[in-house]
Amino acid sequence: MHNHNHSSETHRHDRKTIRALQGAFLLNLIFMIIEVVTGILTNSLVLLSDAGHMVSDVAALALALFTELLVRHKATPSFTFGYRRAPVLGAFGNALALYIIVVLIFWEAWDRLLHPPQITAFPVLLIGCLGLAVNAFSAIWLMTAHTQSLNIKGAILHLFADALGSIGAVVAALIMLFRDWALVDPLVSIAIGCIILAGTWPLMRDSVRILLQAAPERLPMDQIQDFLLTHPAVERIDDLHVWELNSGDFIFSASLVASEEICSLLHIQEINEQLHRALAERFAINHATFEWRTRTGSPRGCEKQTRPRRSASEEIE
Repeated sequence: MHNHNHSSETHRHDRKTIRALQGAFLLNLIFMIIEVVTGILTNSLVLLSDAGHMVSDVAALALALFTELLVRHKATPSFTFGYRRAPVLGAFGNALALYIIVVLIFWEAWDRLLHPPQITAFPVLLIGCLGLAVNAFSAIWLMTAHTQSLNIKGAILHLFADALGSIGAVVAALIMLFRDWALVDPLVSIAIGCIILAGTWPLMRDSVRILLQAAPERLPMDQIQDFLLTHPAVERIDDLHVWELNSGDFIFSASLVASEEICSLLHIQEINEQLHRALAERFAINHATFEWRTRTGSPRGCEKQTRPRRSASEEIE
């Protein structure tokens, strides 16, 4: 009964996440089109640069929605973990696209600093205010999904950064309305580009770490090793690996040298269950694999038991 309730709750949470992504995607797509058209008509680089950032937001939301659906596909013989790493690929691609957009913004801003254009300020002010409302609402909407996905976290981060970009557009428009200072447009655009860079770096860093299978920063590796070594059945650790499939989705494997206290396969299974349960409770590691070895090749007193059936290695998935 508990498993059924947990499954139903997870299903409702998944549907809420997908609905939030769909709504935020459509809202930002419509506003992006409005902002591009207005930016071209008013000759405003602030609006066009903010629209460029919104392209990445729309792409991030589309990727997040696609990968949320893709992750739900079951594992296959070719993809034994299923598609649980797909959101990380989407996050990395989105971060890379953001860097390209920033380079284009800086290039155009430099040209406009040399040759300041004439800009109609009032439409910029209007669209900036509307953009601020759209981005803030979309970000808050996605936050209600309460998900740990790196791709969705990246989308939320970019929406907040884009909201700051909209504030920049409003400031630039107000200055141009009262001071008629055209240089404020490229200067604010450069500031928006810097905001994009600052907001993108954590997403790029985390996605690269996961793709390179680096040990998760949030896991205390020293404490994990000390915990294993304090168990009376573990004499030493020959090999230990921890990595992430997606943000917060940890995978653990270890090759352990057994002490003389292990004397049966049943004992090994009991120890594996203890270690697996403790890793899940203390470190949120829910997928752990243990391989056991001894200095003599097999646990004392277990050779006759292991030959007819199975090896002394035991995996707890």
